[in-house]
Amino acid sequence: MKGFLRRLRGIIGTGLTWAVGWAGLWGAFLLVMAGLNRLEGWDFWYTVNVELRMAGVGFIAGSAFGVILSVLERHKKLEDLSFRRIALWGSIGGLAIAAGFGLQHLPQTIVLTLVGIGSATGSVALAKRSRDPDLIEGEEEPLPALEGE
Repeated sequence: MKGFLRRLRGIIGTGLTWAVGWAGLWGAFLLVMAGLNRLEGWDFWYTVNVELRMAGVGFIAGSAFGVILSVLERHKKLEDLSFRRIALWGSIGGLAIAAGFGLQHLPQTIVLTLVGIGSATGSVALAKRSRDPDLIEGEEEPLPALEGE
């Protein structure tokens, strides 16, 4: 049961990471488009609405990626994961989300597939980076005490 809960925590963590990333990405995109006067009727609440929706879509895509990764790559260590296979699983996740919207929209399908690839490889690269042995073993200098403590 403990292994299942660890996997579930990892899946939810991946979903939340993707949710924040996708909301930020789409928020930046909307701000650029608004700055170029390409959005009619744009306002603050429109941006919030789109970002919340994209955060939900990112959470679903990230959770799906986490499930795919935990099932298909469960016998591999983080260091043994290939970025090519990670990109493949991310592209499948992006295509699955695009299929939910309808694959007849080719530009959106391409964008969601590329965002899925970027999110997958980025989250695994971030996870690999956090496994720095110097940080795990605590070889960093401790922070100086704040005055008044």
